[in-house]
Amino acid sequence: MKILHVYRSEPNDDVQKLVEIVSEGRETESFDLNVESPDYDKLVEMVWEADQTICWW
Repeated sequence: MKILHVYRSEPNDDVQKLVEIVSEGRETESFDLNVESPDYDKLVEMVWEADQTICWW
């Protein structure tokens, strides 16, 4: 199972720990929205390729 983690802001320690727990034993990718110019086309491709997408505020 492939999980995509989308971050709206820089993850804090709690979020990082939760990501580790959820991702254990699975293939993961991440996408940061907290950059100046996120590539939304790339994000859409990544969402379609992933089995599960989790958005972290």
